[in-house]
Amino acid sequence: MPKFFHRLSAALFALALTALAWLLLPDLWTSFLPSARHQRAGALALIFAGAAFICLQVGAGRRPKELIKGFLLGLAFILWGGEWFLPAGPAVTAIDGAVIAIFVADLGLVIKSGLDRNDAAAPTDR
Repeated sequence: MPKFFHRLSAALFALALTALAWLLLPDLWTSFLPSARHQRAGALALIFAGAAFICLQVGAGRRPKELIKGFLLGLAFILWGGEWFLPAGPAVTAIDGAVIAIFVADLGLVIKSGLDRNDAAAPTDR
């Protein structure tokens, strides 16, 4: 089963890169003017990248705590991309709040982990 998720992750990441190319290459010819194509391509790149990351986490057999963190980060990207397909309103505002909360919490856990490692490695001044 892990091999299936690794392959799915690779395929989804290839789709994310394709969407990224669809986002950026035409922008070079249009001088980065706003367009619906640009918005959809950016949204798809985020969605595919988030889904690829979730599949990678599942396929890697991570510990439950790490799996949850990875799943939430991938979900944040999926939600972020998905909101681009919704009309402005309370749902988008709620999704924005959830995405920001996930990003801040995830980055906070990374920072805390780094600080804990530095504290453990630092010599004491006694």
